[in-house]
Amino acid sequence: MPLGRVNILFSTFFVNTCILVTFLYITGLVSQRYKIRLHTLTHKVHWIGGALFGCYGIVIMYYSIPVGFNTIADLRHLAIVATATYIGGPAALMATLFICLGRLLLFGINTQAIVGAIFMLLAGLGCAVLSHLSWSRLPKLIMMNVFALGIIFCPLMINLKNLDDVLHVYPLQFFISMVGGCLLYLIAESINTSNELLLRLEHTSYTDHLTNLSNRRQLEFSLEEQLPQARQRHEHLSVLVLDIDHFKEVNDTYGHAAGDAVLRQLGQILMEKCRTNDVVTRSGGEEFTVLLPNCAFRQALRIANQILSGVNQYEFVLADGLILKVTVSIGVTTFPGTGEDISGAALLEQADKALYEAKKAGRNRVCSYEI
Repeated sequence: MPLGRVNILFSTFFVNTCILVTFLYITGLVSQRYKIRLHTLTHKVHWIGGALFGCYGIVIMYYSIPVGFNTIADLRHLAIVATATYIGGPAALMATLFICLGRLLLFGINTQAIVGAIFMLLAGLGCAVLSHLSWSRLPKLIMMNVFALGIIFCPLMINLKNLDDVLHVYPLQFFISMVGGCLLYLIAESINTSNELLLRLEHTSYTDHLTNLSNRRQLEFSLEEQLPQARQRHEHLSVLVLDIDHFKEVNDTYGHAAGDAVLRQLGQILMEKCRTNDVVTRSGGEEFTVLLPNCAFRQALRIANQILSGVNQYEFVLADGLILKVTVSIGVTTFPGTGEDISGAALLEQADKALYEAKKAGRNRVCSYEI
């Protein structure tokens, strides 16, 4: 093969790899922005991801190499391989359909294009099946890459009708594809690892390590977000602040491990008694705060009394099997009933004052803030 021809083939296949790697990096940034994780992908993400990688494959076709009459060579199959490896079989099929339609509609419907589309569809089906293997990602990616390259050899032979012409292109295509696949894997793993670490860091920064509830920072962030929304939509926003009665005696008598067990179990009670959209927070020590969006005062009182009753009926089990009974005091306040122009900090202060009144009145009760 002439040296100039080799340089053109190498340059084009290299550009194909660079395009896919660039798109992969952009996809990583998008998944980081929307907190998408590989082990919790929804059906919606499967279809969107498949369509996205199908578009990547179509872009790669614009940088293909004419190797015969109406016959092109490129690395579009790597878009399918990457989709099958990192998203799954359904997404790989979606990407394959996009690429096949793109080949027919954008480059003309002819015999060579139809043959290429049919075999690309077979490659996509094979990759979708192989994606279900219980192997780690690298062996699966290599296996799917080799399989797809084997399928690609068939349309080249059918369209070119000459083994020598095929061998002028295919060995370099195979080599660049295998190298590009490994590069793809390294970059994708690096992006996935950094995204996982970032999500874990964000979770840690807004989560209480002991109870796995929101922490004070998340509470303040949610309050800054919810209060203007309530004001704009003319909705109620209620806040509960509760405190475990005589919690110091639990720590002093049974130890801090017992106190931690009580805190964890109280957190579970709060999650059960509150609504799914409520923000349940361990705001410090034995104090918990619940932010109740779109919740009027009477409903907030009802939830507070449900929590009070739930805690009274609950038997707190310690590590050694010992059972404790504890009580809580709860303060309630509701926006805008206690002031239209109130700030988030002032709303929390009102709930704290109501909690103080509950403790002063004898504990194990609910009190509300009154102007």
